[in-house]
Formats: sequence, C-alpha cells, structure tokens
Amino acid sequence: MDKKYNDFRDMSVWQKAFALLVKVYDVCKHFPPEERYALTDDLRRAANSVVHNLAEGYGRFESKDKTRFYKIARGSSYEAMSQLLVADSQAYVNSKQSEKLLNDYKQVVEEINALIYFLEK
Repeated sequence: MDKKYNDFRDMSVWQKAFALLVKVYDVCKHFPPEERYALTDDLRRAANSVVHNLAEGYGRFESKDKTRFYKIARGSSYEAMSQLLVADSQAYVNSKQSEKLLNDYKQVVEEINALIYFLEK
C-alpha cells in the first residue's frame, strides 16, 4: 500500500469506481421515465459520490482528512448497492447484471477498506 500515485486517476480503486459509474449511467438509461427523479437520480448520485469522494480524499493532506472522504465513498458504495437491489426487484435491471454490479461494488469497498486501514494504522 506504499505505492505513490501521481494523480487520483492512478488509484486502481478510483479506476474501478469510475468504470462502475459509467456502467450505472448505462443501466439507468433503461429505467422507466417515472424513475427519472427518483431511483435513477439517487443511484447516479451514489455512484458519483463514490468516485468524487475518492478523488477528494486523495487531494487531502492529512490522513485523518483522507480517511473521512474514503469512508464517505465506502458508505456511498453501499448506498448504490442497495439501490441496485431495488432496481433488480422492480425488473429495471436483470438479476445477472445486478449481481455483477454488486460484486464490482464489493471489490471497490474492499479496496477502500484497505486504504482506510493503511492510513489509520
């Protein structure tokens, strides 16, 4: 975990979260119009929060400040997972697609956890 990054874009966790954000936007395109200002908006906001809080955490100087943003990103990952389960239950996304996205978010959470543990030790 002692790898130095030139930019937040070099972080594998940010790269994975960004790829997930793009997938979430693609999935949301198929949600019904009545969800535009509800589940679609909520899911996109959660997915954006993961990516942008990782970037903001990277930009913070002190470890305690960094981990605060990484913890927000972690929470937003779980929020997106919960919203994907709702989308699956309403058949806005198929179960195979939902399960893939959920597993990808679990991997992001594992990497965020590793960052937090490293910074807090």
